[in-house]
Amino acid sequence: MEFVHVSDTHLGYSQYGLSERANDFFEAFKEAVDYAVDRKVDFVIHTGDFFHSSRPSNRVLIQGMELVKRLKEAGIPVFVISGNHDRGSQVRDVSPLSILQPVGLHLVDGGVVEYDGIYIAGLKYISKAGLRQIELDRLFVEFLEETGEGFRILMLHQEFQPFFPESNLNLHTLLPEGFDYVGVGHYHVPQPPAQIKGSTVVYAGSTEFTAYNEKEDRQGKGFYHVKVKDGKVEADFVPIKNRRPFINLSVEGDRGLDELVSRIKESVEALNSEKKPVLVVKGKVKELSFREILSVLEREGLTDRLLHVQLNLTRDAGLSGEGLVVELQEDRIREEISRLIGDKALSEKVLEVIDSLKSFDTVEEAKKFLKENPELLDF
Repeated sequence: MEFVHVSDTHLGYSQYGLSERANDFFEAFKEAVDYAVDRKVDFVIHTGDFFHSSRPSNRVLIQGMELVKRLKEAGIPVFVISGNHDRGSQVRDVSPLSILQPVGLHLVDGGVVEYDGIYIAGLKYISKAGLRQIELDRLFVEFLEETGEGFRILMLHQEFQPFFPESNLNLHTLLPEGFDYVGVGHYHVPQPPAQIKGSTVVYAGSTEFTAYNEKEDRQGKGFYHVKVKDGKVEADFVPIKNRRPFINLSVEGDRGLDELVSRIKESVEALNSEKKPVLVVKGKVKELSFREILSVLEREGLTDRLLHVQLNLTRDAGLSGEGLVVELQEDRIREEISRLIGDKALSEKVLEVIDSLKSFDTVEEAKKFLKENPELLDF
């Protein structure tokens, strides 16, 4: 038996407000589907965030139908759970994935389905408030009780430790013995298969960057090809080949702009890709503005060679005189924001947005930045 485990495809995400990025997400997902068809696997599982939005556009729904129909026409069923992005935004609402069921998608948002002697259990994403009302470990046992003799799969999309340190959920304590394969979504960095209570546990990661992260870049983007023979599970990571490159550079202070431009040029020249790269520049500056950096890039003819420029810069007030007072005031403000919000992870996200906005010279520049980077406000 062979199957493909893919997750967090975020179909329809126009990152930076660009249609090219939306197409990147579609192409990455399609590459995984093409792989499954070419290898003639028995089925595909998808562990959440199939769509980026619970209200995908008609165009994006058609793309989803196209991918599911390609699998169906090849005789490959696809089993999916809803992630936090595509689970339906209201209590009485339904997941947009239900729209794809008539064309061949099997939505497993609670309970167990049987396919050719294989038992597939799935649980859609549950919010922190929802988790207070259920006992996951008991629910997993109930899933097991619904299965028969055969290979057992559990699909999840939750915040588990250690990847989400603030979470109280830990698979080592929650997972009962009995599942052969546990596919987990939500965490975007793929992980090597782990053994927990006799189960092969796999975090497939995402197929594209929803927000650039160096750790994700090192680990790669892709999906898993799982082979089961004589009860032994072998899961191999398959990287996405036709991926848009990201150039990640850092800058410290207001000096070295010429050096930064030289490094950007070298990075662009070294790429072997038909796709224009996304440039991500991080660091602290004192006076240097976004406008100045972009003007230099434009003057050097680099903006035409880049799809998008992401400047994640913060102001460095310094540690003497007036600068010290400003920094101390900012520390108190940050502490108060954290106290008011309460949730550490959410506080860090809000402060990250504030840091990104502080280095803009005008409100209009900040508005443009937020419009091009909507993922910053995706809490």
